[in-house]
Amino acid sequence: MGENQSVLTIAAGLGPAAKEETWITASDFSRSTTAHMLRDLKLALEPLRHAGIQRMLDIGCGFGGIARFVGMRLGVNDIHGLDRDLSVLAEARAKGVAAELADLAAEPLPHSDGAFDLVTSFGMLDYFADFDVVIQEMQRVLRSGGYAMVSLPNLAGWQNRIALLLGYQPRDVEVSQKFVVGVHPHYRARKPSPVGHIHTATTTAFWELMERHGFETLWVTGAQPVPQGCGWLVARLDGILSRSASLARRFFYLGRKRPEESA
Repeated sequence: MGENQSVLTIAAGLGPAAKEETWITASDFSRSTTAHMLRDLKLALEPLRHAGIQRMLDIGCGFGGIARFVGMRLGVNDIHGLDRDLSVLAEARAKGVAAELADLAAEPLPHSDGAFDLVTSFGMLDYFADFDVVIQEMQRVLRSGGYAMVSLPNLAGWQNRIALLLGYQPRDVEVSQKFVVGVHPHYRARKPSPVGHIHTATTTAFWELMERHGFETLWVTGAQPVPQGCGWLVARLDGILSRSASLARRFFYLGRKRPEESA
């Protein structure tokens, strides 16, 4: 906690002029893949820079660094967060996020209808058996015309296509809570235990699902987490293929709640 605390102290001293990255601590890097692709997150947020967002909610906020990053990037002062892990809330609150304990698998969001201008969820939906409950709750707590941003591993990412072609299990689709099975040895060496990814979606499947739940798709962008433990050829290939959202290893979805769904 010492390293995290020093970062928080510096950020507090710099005040509102601090760079967004200042709020991303070692805790965020250890827990959040999104913390490793801030360049792509900035690009995904561009359409919202002048959208007049005043109040936002980050579902699965973790240690709060990403929520604060997004808030600063968009000029949002009223930043809320939810997480089912009690141990992360103190640091999230220290970063200026009004973080609460909640488990969407067991209860609805503790917020009223139309309470937010923006709801985000970064790398959290793939821990659920299906996405419907969370998306319905996102839609409910958004105001008419409010925005939703979601990040997920891409089931049709280039690495998963190659894995399936070679007979391997995609790493982001776990079939056991006890063992990592069927994946390429590269993944088995990096993460020998399951992390809780139940399943994920292709970009097409996800934007279609969001539209079924009352959202208008604005855009989908590819994302490229910083490669770890791979050679230059794989890193180069990743850089080229990740320019296409449908082939990228992860993606950002941005949608807007349709006004006719706000009754």
